[in-house]
Amino acid sequence: MALLCIMTMPLKIDPRDWFETRRLAWMPSHFARVSIDSIDIFIHGEAEAWIAENTQGRYAVITCAVQEKNKLLSKVYAGFEDPAEATYFTLSFLSRHKDRRFDNFI
Repeated sequence: MALLCIMTMPLKIDPRDWFETRRLAWMPSHFARVSIDSIDIFIHGEAEAWIAENTQGRYAVITCAVQEKNKLLSKVYAGFEDPAEATYFTLSFLSRHKDRRFDNFI
């Protein structure tokens, strides 16, 4: 009887999650890019988990080298295919964690 109930429940499987095509290892040029350097480096994994759990579209979290004033800096960006999800991430996650920086604890 319990098996029958499980079988009749509608399953909502996202093909992008199933085939592991939702999180990209590179950032396409059309993605809306958000810098996550404003938060502590130790919660970048937490940010990525939040993105996977709270958004629907494709995304990428990458570290890239950027040259600023004769210095080579490492920057971390989250990119979203849907610009609305970039805004949602900025307002929901980054605004809550902007004070969680390593240099604030020193």
